[in-house]
Amino acid sequence: MGSVVAPAERLRLRELAKRQLELACAPQMEELRKRHWDLNTKTAGTRPVVRIETEPLRGELISEGELRCSSPVARRIEEQLLFRLRHWELVADDRLVPKTYQIEWQVEVDYFGFPIDKEVSAPTGGRAIGYKINHAIKNIAADFGKLKPLTAAVSRAPTEEYRDAAAASIGDILPVEMVGWPTGATFLTRNLMEIMSMEDFYIAMLDEPEAVHQIMEYLLGNAVRLMRFYEGEGIMHVNNGEQDLKNSTYPFTDRLPAPGFGGTPRLRDMFLRTDSQETVGVSPGMFAEFCLPYYQRLCRLGGLWYYGCCEPVHAVWDGCLSTIANIKKLSISKWCDEEIMGHFLANSGIVYSRKLDATFLGVDAGIDEAGIAGSIRATMRHAGGCQIEFISRDLLSVHGNLKKLGTAAEIMRREIASALGG
Repeated sequence: MGSVVAPAERLRLRELAKRQLELACAPQMEELRKRHWDLNTKTAGTRPVVRIETEPLRGELISEGELRCSSPVARRIEEQLLFRLRHWELVADDRLVPKTYQIEWQVEVDYFGFPIDKEVSAPTGGRAIGYKINHAIKNIAADFGKLKPLTAAVSRAPTEEYRDAAAASIGDILPVEMVGWPTGATFLTRNLMEIMSMEDFYIAMLDEPEAVHQIMEYLLGNAVRLMRFYEGEGIMHVNNGEQDLKNSTYPFTDRLPAPGFGGTPRLRDMFLRTDSQETVGVSPGMFAEFCLPYYQRLCRLGGLWYYGCCEPVHAVWDGCLSTIANIKKLSISKWCDEEIMGHFLANSGIVYSRKLDATFLGVDAGIDEAGIAGSIRATMRHAGGCQIEFISRDLLSVHGNLKKLGTAAEIMRREIASALGG
């Protein structure tokens, strides 16, 4: 990457860092930190928070011409600082602006012992967003021997070079904070879809059930390997504050680190993520038979968990996922029965993490204001006894209309205020 930051570049970075620190220390930001803390630590009564994910929109929020630094490392730091500021300027949702400059360890992971054969679609609007996988596993019993245990390696030199350059340039303004936790392998059925089609997986549950358990055991083993790798390499950092879990939610908690913490993070000190979107077409009984045991064992290793993404969890919650005691946040997608989940999660302390329909913002340059407002009203009606966060995700483009991001946040806040009586 090259760690040389020229004097003019350093001045630019320091200017942006000072602006970030000013925002991070503003009274409104301290109030937001308290609301996120209350959301995760109380069982009821916290005013909902709203988030609009903009990470996939970086290329639209920041143009190449706005970046003034030329050296790779300075440009990387500049882009990250500018993104934080630009998000706040445009969206002004309840995203936190940290008082630190956060850096993750670079980790290279070989999940299966062979590369995934993906045929990427032709670019649309300047980027390719679709692909087809030529799956390696057609029949589990016949093809299982192709799979190898997960391996991983830390790219220490590039990470440390980046860390040191950031510390030398802006560390006296924004202290460099190393962040990181194992992810990727913890999404068991998502990883399965990299090597086996959904259709073949569903058929296998009927035709070769023992083999399905064999491959689920393999996927769990891979997850454990990566988790233990992070633990053993010392590249985990307790995430019980404003370290975004990469799905627009924060892991504030007073339950981590776990008792007995001596300064070196263990898996039980971490707030982690998993889901099973790929079993959306599986009956609750089959999910309980073929998937639940592996998710239960996975979750026992971590401290707290955010579970779910787009799958409708209402069908597999009561008596199934609800048996996983350390689920702290639960994704309530557009396909979920909100009334059922509002009943189950009321006063439970499990955060009702409501995902808005991505089409409200992502279809074209317009915005479905009525759709956003109606969705917020419905959630406030069905989940009034829950700790609620509203998250708009999966926006791949705003089609030139950046203003609609802030408009969406305003609508969400307005409807929450109306539901709460002011």
